[in-house]
Amino acid sequence: MHSPRDPILCTDVGEASGKPYRGVARHVGPSANIDALNSRATGIAAEVAKTRQNLLERGDKLGLLEEKTEMMRSEAEAFGNAAHQLMVKYRDRKWYQL
Repeated sequence: MHSPRDPILCTDVGEASGKPYRGVARHVGPSANIDALNSRATGIAAEVAKTRQNLLERGDKLGLLEEKTEMMRSEAEAFGNAAHQLMVKYRDRKWYQL
């Protein structure tokens, strides 16, 4: 049996037979696929940043809405209390006694 290196020619056996040796890796240069992937990654990163910004703005708007809702609830409660006090005050009076 021969070893992977032919001792006489000092070359790989695969090279001597015209077939590429399986243990040798081929160098693959940059391709259009890598450029396309980089372009897509940049676009996706921009979309993620935009989505994050929109999410933060939405959170701010929801916070303001919550504050306004609480203010309306407290004003409605005050109005209900005032209406109840008027009802108690004028409960036993007739319209002509006002």
